[in-house]
Amino acid sequence: MRPNSAPASGLGLLKPHYGRRADGTWTVQELIALRLQPRPGCSGDFFPISDELVVQRSLFGTIGFLLAQSIVPIVAHTPGQQTLGCLGTGFFISCSGLLITAAHVITDPIERRYGGVTELDDQSWFLGDLKLGVMIPLNPLTQGKAYIFRDIEWAAFLGERAENPLPIAGVNLKLTSDTAVCKVAPIAEDIPHQPLTIVQPGLAGQGMAVGKAATAIGYGEMRDVELTQGPERVVSGDFPFSLHASTGPILERFPDNLTKRHVSTPGACFSAAIRLPPGMSGSPIFDHEGIYVHGVVSKGWDFEPGVAALGYGSMLAHSLPLPLKPLGNKSLLNLHKSGDHGLTKLSGPGL
Repeated sequence: MRPNSAPASGLGLLKPHYGRRADGTWTVQELIALRLQPRPGCSGDFFPISDELVVQRSLFGTIGFLLAQSIVPIVAHTPGQQTLGCLGTGFFISCSGLLITAAHVITDPIERRYGGVTELDDQSWFLGDLKLGVMIPLNPLTQGKAYIFRDIEWAAFLGERAENPLPIAGVNLKLTSDTAVCKVAPIAEDIPHQPLTIVQPGLAGQGMAVGKAATAIGYGEMRDVELTQGPERVVSGDFPFSLHASTGPILERFPDNLTKRHVSTPGACFSAAIRLPPGMSGSPIFDHEGIYVHGVVSKGWDFEPGVAALGYGSMLAHSLPLPLKPLGNKSLLNLHKSGDHGLTKLSGPGL
């Protein structure tokens, strides 16, 4: 497999691309070595990603298109309303459509009280009239700038009922991490979602050690969209879905934060010198090697002069063994071992 050519500068990222065999098995068709660079005229540690062309054996598209098959905007729409609410970022972790985002992204409709969303129990919600889902782009080189919407079928929060819940209005949860696992509807029959490679069970290394660089990729300039109705099931608008990269060194790690509460981010987490505007919430955080997703963007700091170079991410490894009710109380660790749902496994020298 031959990666697309790229300059030596920029952030490196190794990304699998999946297809489906005739027997229904999901399989990695390509491993793509991407080089993330700022758009012309942009620089620094937080930047919009330049949309270079990628041509590989079974792939033809731009870097932005390939990344946006895996890293998606999470949106909400109430039928009859002309505004599409843009909540944050999520990323696929399985071919079947399992997706991870920040828990506070999913609880946004409850906190802001729109769409008729109400809490049913400690891990499930009634969505009322609200359409909650993700936007997945079509290939701009062949189909223009267009997106398909796919519903979030369910969301499970890694938390439990508590006498003293965290201050999320209308949500009585003590979160074990600011992490939600969601199930997104399929794109079409036999077309897999494109997962990122999350931290592997038993993985040892220094990729997320203090002082190493962490990189978050998400929708850093997201805003709500005014919609115009077109033909049936077709709407148009100025969709502000531009992928940004934010990178900086890891400052501190708090693996025992669930019990000792060193910082306000719930559960095991880390801090890093990265800029995280609101649209980045729920974004994947890669290690300095650009192979594995180790964290989920939880919180950044926004001061009057601008976004501060300080943010927090939930540690993903600590959530892998936790049971998920919609999956029959199986955990992501169970799914990784069984091969169900098509979670990426990478192994070999240096991996």
